[in-house]
Amino acid sequence: MIENNKLEEAEIITNDLDYINSTLLLSQGKSWVNGGEFKKFNEIFSCKNYHDVIGEFLFLISNIYSSQDEFEKSNFYLRLSIYSNPKFIFNLSLIAENLYSNENYKKANEILQSFNKDQEFYYWYRIKKESQIISKTRNQNESLNYIISKFEKFKNPNNKFIFDVANFYKKSKKYSEAIKYYSLIINSLDENSALKSDLLYRRGASYERLKDYESADKDLLHSLKIEPDNAYVLNYIAYSWLERDYKIDEAIQMLEKAYANESNDPYIIDSIGWAYYLVDDFIKAEKFLKRAVELMPEDPIVSDHYGDILWKLDRKIQARYFWSMALEMKNIEEELIIKINNKLIIGPEKS
Repeated sequence: MIENNKLEEAEIITNDLDYINSTLLLSQGKSWVNGGEFKKFNEIFSCKNYHDVIGEFLFLISNIYSSQDEFEKSNFYLRLSIYSNPKFIFNLSLIAENLYSNENYKKANEILQSFNKDQEFYYWYRIKKESQIISKTRNQNESLNYIISKFEKFKNPNNKFIFDVANFYKKSKKYSEAIKYYSLIINSLDENSALKSDLLYRRGASYERLKDYESADKDLLHSLKIEPDNAYVLNYIAYSWLERDYKIDEAIQMLEKAYANESNDPYIIDSIGWAYYLVDDFIKAEKFLKRAVELMPEDPIVSDHYGDILWKLDRKIQARYFWSMALEMKNIEEELIIKINNKLIIGPEKS
């Protein structure tokens, strides 16, 4: 549309995009259109230049290999793509991703320097990826401090940047700050948008981690009102209720609905298995938890749950085996370590 000078039609197309759910390239394009910077498109790509078109085709092949973790093949086609159209520097983001996936953080960081402040969304992508590299090579606190220091330099950050910062806070377990930034976006959205449903889910989960259950339930139920069949929201609120011994029967109904929609999701399988455990249906519970362990053998919570069920079925040696396995897992939290160590001595509570 832009190449044929149909600028109004191009604006109509980009008006239907929102920054949060759009890809990097679409977001950057929308930003240029909103700013009237139509010449930016012709500087990097022409539909009439066969070198550019071939370069894009090669990039698509590279993407396919990258999605299959075939990074050497992906980089081969990516280099051909860049050779065909060296103006399209945004394809370098895939090289950075491939290097990051291979833990070549130094080289990835060098590639990221290709993106500057004139390319707003790719510059933000660079900041996020640099922050992730800091998290991998140093620690999570330094990573968070880095991205916040960069974020605060934007005079009018758009919803995508605010959304990403909220997610960084949530990942760092700074839930009050995450809630603040999620709220900034939620308050600007239409009542029934799918995006609002997702943000309510994220904010509700943050409230739940703070044990503000009233606010958590309000957000999560509001999210379900917008998208009643969302399996992940159903699973989250139902599992929260199970943990609080609250509305157990209704929680089980939610989990059965979630399982019907996403029968291969290991977290949902774990939740429904735990629900049956809480109502003393240990045979059903064991069937679901065994499947969850098969799908997530490195998850300490799932192994802990499975150990509890095996204990109830009087398979105590196996139960202790799975508890011991959970203790050896990297991502186990201190609170769970204490609980499992007690179980290894005296068994589960109320056993």
